[in-house]
Amino acid sequence: MMYLIIGGILCILVLVFIFKFYKENRILTAKNKELLSMYKEAERKSILRQEFIATLSQELRRPLYGIMGLTSLLSDDFPDLKNNKNIKSIKFSGDYLLTLINNVLQINYIENESITVKNTAFDLKETMQNLVHSFNYATDTSDNTLHFNFDSKITTAVHGDPLILSQILMNLISNSLKFTRNGNVYFSVHQKKSTDTDVTVSFSVTHDGYEVSAEDRDSIYKEFTVGEQRAKKSYLGTGINATIVKKLTAALQSEIVLENNKDSGSEYTFTVDFKTSTTIKPIEEEKVNENTGLKVLIVDDNKLNLFVVDKLLSKENFQCTTIDNGFDAIKLARNYTYDVILMDINMPKLNGIGTTKKIRAFNTETPIIALTAVDVTQLNRQIIKAGLNDYILKPVDKNLLLDVIHKNVGVTEI
Repeated sequence: MMYLIIGGILCILVLVFIFKFYKENRILTAKNKELLSMYKEAERKSILRQEFIATLSQELRRPLYGIMGLTSLLSDDFPDLKNNKNIKSIKFSGDYLLTLINNVLQINYIENESITVKNTAFDLKETMQNLVHSFNYATDTSDNTLHFNFDSKITTAVHGDPLILSQILMNLISNSLKFTRNGNVYFSVHQKKSTDTDVTVSFSVTHDGYEVSAEDRDSIYKEFTVGEQRAKKSYLGTGINATIVKKLTAALQSEIVLENNKDSGSEYTFTVDFKTSTTIKPIEEEKVNENTGLKVLIVDDNKLNLFVVDKLLSKENFQCTTIDNGFDAIKLARNYTYDVILMDINMPKLNGIGTTKKIRAFNTETPIIALTAVDVTQLNRQIIKAGLNDYILKPVDKNLLLDVIHKNVGVTEI
């Protein structure tokens, strides 16, 4: 009898255990479904965010392309303007915005990757002067004064990445101006040490506005964070995109140090090591090329883009034909011979990918180069599959455009 009772209790316990197991299993299954649903939703939002930023960058590139292109044309048409500080400021601001757009895209798609640092020869003092001039409007409208001090001991011809350096400083100066009202911002460039081949330079931005609180100091290195406005009206504006600035300074093997002083405001400092150079800005020297007689078809639905590229290439002795849609571009490519075709990607009705595919159906020889504001990380596979030979991102740098064309048509530079 005892065995029957024990057996019955054991059966009951087994049944209870089985019941609880299935109950917990149903709960876990429901939780897994919920987590999977949340993961898919997060993934969907991430894709939407990437698409939004890519679309936004494309829309920003369009007017920027016109500004940079027309500025370049003005300098070419009126040589006296080449050294005009306002023209230089416009060019500097355009280069800065383009770098900012590119870095936002890079961080958007490859958040854990390092930013590529270029190594070009440039004039450090001139680059810093152009940066300061670009803030003229901001200081005039805020009643702040931006003071600039450049150490005369510094060898101004250096090798490095002027655009990344400028982007960091643009953010720091902009941020300091936002903290300051009817006050002063001091921008200083000093030599820390130098050898025959290297120079270490310290960049310092100081303002006499409200000091940065400990909470706001932490928030400087958080993505897209804005400090709460307090009674003392101290706030962090959106001028510092912390993720980008931190990555940029790290890319230059440096780090921003923030020091607070209740009497004199706050100071941002970082140092950069440069190689000294015997030449300055060789990338801007005019190149002599054998362009005479080369025929180019430029396809773009934006009239301003057509005008800018036409003018740039015509000055280099190309024979240019422009058209604003893919259908007419196909007819021209069928009926006439061109040495190269520059193809916009984002066009209405028939985009550049579709236009290129139709041209490749009867012409597989003519190089077709994508001239696009669309982020190419989304297009690499489509570009190759369509038969495009190469691509150039808008806004277009003239020397880069010429290099890519020459590479694809086989022209040898003199």
